[in-house]
Amino acid sequence: MNLPFWQSVATIVWKDLRLERNTGRTVSVMLFFSLAAVITFNLALQGDLAAVRNVGSGLLWVTIVLAGTLGLNRSIGSEQENQALDGLLIAPIHRAAIYVGKVISVTIFTAVLEVLLLFLFFIFTNRPFLQPAVLGVLLLGTVGYVGAGVLVTAMTVQTRARDVLLPVLLLPLTLPVVLAAASATAVLVSRPDAAWSEIGFAVSLVVFYDVLILVSGFFTFQFVVEQ
Repeated sequence: MNLPFWQSVATIVWKDLRLERNTGRTVSVMLFFSLAAVITFNLALQGDLAAVRNVGSGLLWVTIVLAGTLGLNRSIGSEQENQALDGLLIAPIHRAAIYVGKVISVTIFTAVLEVLLLFLFFIFTNRPFLQPAVLGVLLLGTVGYVGAGVLVTAMTVQTRARDVLLPVLLLPLTLPVVLAAASATAVLVSRPDAAWSEIGFAVSLVVFYDVLILVSGFFTFQFVVEQ
């Protein structure tokens, strides 16, 4: 008899959060990579404030995407290394609960990173990155990216070349949501009082992508992990 769906989801999320609190294996990797990336970008632009401001939103999303890929690999890949994924698959829970739980936990890890990144980009660019609207767009884009990432990671986790296959398969798949979210972020950062008409299409595209990928992942994850 399967456990109630949302109880299973909560158990998986709680397990991931406690494990991360004890080991710091995912957020720490994402954090150090992001710090190195931000510093490298700043040095590459030779401290040119105008240039940093012009490409700030794009650099923010590049950092999130690359750090998010590392986080996915660490969070789900380690489950396979420790045979924990096999334990989840034989547990009396719905397979879709594993998918939803992993999406929530990795999204939380990435959201923590994004708050820090917004603070860093605010310091480096002196632009209004620290505003609720920007954080909302980042969260929506992250949900879509992580939703696709968990599905792709589950497909590649048992292959020897998963470190290579994950970004090769994930980046093209998530390009629409990343571009739309980056576009909305750029508008909000340059004009915090921007009208909905200026960002409405981009935000709607992000929401549509989120719904599409989450529904697809919910119904196909059980078949993916059985392969």
